[in-house]
Amino acid sequence: MSPPKLVADSHLPQGTPSGPRWLVILLFLGAPLLFASNMVGARWLSGSVPPVTLAFGRWTVAALLLLPLVWPHLRQGALWRAPAGALALLALLGGVASVAPQYGAARYTSAGNIALIAAMSPLLVAIIERVVWGVRLRPAMLAGIGCAFCGIAVAAFRGDMAALLRLELNSGDALMFGAILAWAGYTALLRHHPVPLPPMLLIWVVATGGALGMVPLVALEWASMGVPALGAQAFWGMLFLGIVAGIGAYGAFARVVGMLGAARASMSMYLVPAYALALGAAILGESLHPYHAVAMALVLGGVALGTLRLPLHR
Repeated sequence: MSPPKLVADSHLPQGTPSGPRWLVILLFLGAPLLFASNMVGARWLSGSVPPVTLAFGRWTVAALLLLPLVWPHLRQGALWRAPAGALALLALLGGVASVAPQYGAARYTSAGNIALIAAMSPLLVAIIERVVWGVRLRPAMLAGIGCAFCGIAVAAFRGDMAALLRLELNSGDALMFGAILAWAGYTALLRHHPVPLPPMLLIWVVATGGALGMVPLVALEWASMGVPALGAQAFWGMLFLGIVAGIGAYGAFARVVGMLGAARASMSMYLVPAYALALGAAILGESLHPYHAVAMALVLGGVALGTLRLPLHR
């Protein structure tokens, strides 16, 4: 008898990947860790690489590294069998609109605002699925979203809930909200309109489309700020982001979406701030406080609530 496998919703299209429970858990916990490394890498490069240039470099590295792996599929004309419109939209949402604004938002807004806005991702995915595709929202998922959102709020405002009343919005908040809205759209689209491409080829399309889509934005950035002098730190930083945050994170998350569905997979994104706190303390020497423990407990509890009762088959 084969080991039990997790499957997504009943409307899962034929060919969507599934896997054993241990693999689902590993990818569910691993994908946000890879995304959190993006934040740590961006902090390490803060001030040395402009935001759009950093996003462009990240995707260029990913596209070049993936090219030898996907070249046989390209030679066989695999891209011609996929809908061009869906590919373009995935590249726009997942490669351009959800990446560069995140790097730029930190220049104008606080880390607390960014964390709180980023925590809206699962809620936005659920809303998009409900409005566009009529997906029913389970009470457990709504409870989990609310619990995890409270945890992010505790961390974002350092345990001072009265700070919520003093929340000020600026252009950075608008950039971050736009990025998270684009990511939610990418997640939902990936689930409900899967393209018939091998996973690595799809990531290459997103990476290549993201890099090409940012060319005019890079030109504008360089025209306004000057051409940056990029040294060894920028090179190694872009290489790290391209491999880990580009190829690794997007590949793992796409697999989780295929296994669990967009709404439940997006719950894993609540783990990103928790991982970022731990990595920041371990690698960058950032301090931890008691309210971080409270926030992490709420986040983990919310993730558990939102992902309970996953259907099984043998």
